[in-house]
Amino acid sequence: MNVTKFICVIKLCFSLICLLFFLNCVSEGNKNLYERYDKKVWNGMLHYHNNEYEKSLESFHDALSLINNDNPSVYFYAAAASLQLDDTINAKKLIIESIIKTNTSKEYFLNFKEFDQFRVKKLFSEISDNYDTYIDSFFQTIKNPEVYKMVDSLIQKDQFARNSEISLEDRSLIDSLNVISLIEITKKYGWHERGWLILWHQRDSYKEDNYVWGYFRPYIDSLIEKGDMRKDFWAMFEDNESILNSGTQIYGLYFNQFNQFPIKDIENVDDRRKKIGLPPLWYLEKVYQIDIPKNYKPSNYQL
Repeated sequence: MNVTKFICVIKLCFSLICLLFFLNCVSEGNKNLYERYDKKVWNGMLHYHNNEYEKSLESFHDALSLINNDNPSVYFYAAAASLQLDDTINAKKLIIESIIKTNTSKEYFLNFKEFDQFRVKKLFSEISDNYDTYIDSFFQTIKNPEVYKMVDSLIQKDQFARNSEISLEDRSLIDSLNVISLIEITKKYGWHERGWLILWHQRDSYKEDNYVWGYFRPYIDSLIEKGDMRKDFWAMFEDNESILNSGTQIYGLYFNQFNQFPIKDIENVDDRRKKIGLPPLWYLEKVYQIDIPKNYKPSNYQL
């Protein structure tokens, strides 16, 4: 091999190494996206409840710069922080963005308690009067509005089955038909996050080897591995199964039933929560005023 060819080979190898390094960095960035977003949100909530509204707003804006279509409450708390800072223009902008990007329900808008002291401001009546227009904008901007409506139809059937006087047998039938439809939708269009409710109502067979879990477990595990879904997706299912089998919780997600269903090995609960991307247990007490178990001792888990 002459010198020129040798140099070309070296350059090609170097380029391939750089490309692989870049792709690996992108992949790791994607895997950590939800974790970075969630930590920004947690810090925003802590600052908010410490009345540190400028820091809170900064954290929420940082979170929304990473993911802007995840959670309406992030927008609403950011808007509330803006109102505390007497910035009604930014507050109005954030609330409208929440509706357009997350399809925030009008009921949530009307009942969000952090807005109560500010509802005399004109922006609230203006937003309320134009709410349907903002919702229309949401459906115009999402990628597959027909899929959203298909899943929404399943949710309506699900709620009908639970809010009407039908037999358990009929409800079970609706749940079975719903999850079959969800499998078909997922195979064709991919996972839709609002399908969680349909899957949740199959939780009693969570560890069984059936057509539901034979499809969804490996599918969702692959999304988690790629960073396209949060690592805590199965946590509620795991806690539910643990309660059914031993009367104890693993992660403490049934936070209103700590006395009835205590957390096993509570000394290490924050470690378990950290591994799947959940905040420490003390965060629930600080932000949501939840009575956490008396035998819980905060760990060194820092946000």
